[in-house]
Amino acid sequence: MRTIMLAAAAAVVMLVGCGQQPAARTSLSPAAPSTTAPPADGGSYASPRDIVAKLTAAGIACSDYTPVPDPINAKELGGCQGGNLVVGIYEREGDVQAQVEIYRAVGDELDSGPDVVTGRNWTVHTTNREHLDLVWKALGGKVHLE
Repeated sequence: MRTIMLAAAAAVVMLVGCGQQPAARTSLSPAAPSTTAPPADGGSYASPRDIVAKLTAAGIACSDYTPVPDPINAKELGGCQGGNLVVGIYEREGDVQAQVEIYRAVGDELDSGPDVVTGRNWTVHTTNREHLDLVWKALGGKVHLE
């Protein structure tokens, strides 16, 4: 009888243990960083410095960004000698396309393409094709090569 009671008690302990919800698991490792793709149209930026910050985070040297005073055709314009970049912000999307045409005309004179990435209100021009790819990966938008 005593054996039956011990067996029954053991069964009750096992059933009670099985009926409890396990404690929530906690991870000691940090969550994986969120990787969000840039907008397909490149989005809009308030200033070239916002673009420069993203490009710097993507590994493109631009610590020497210098604004161009009173830029023609652009709301704001500046350059980075270290990254060989010209970054512009425009009032309208049509102004962006007009700037691409200027880069294209200059490129034709130099037997090269416009070498520019564009977004909704911005352009990033460089003659470094590797940088063009990095700019596009960081900002999205459209790459103009020919």
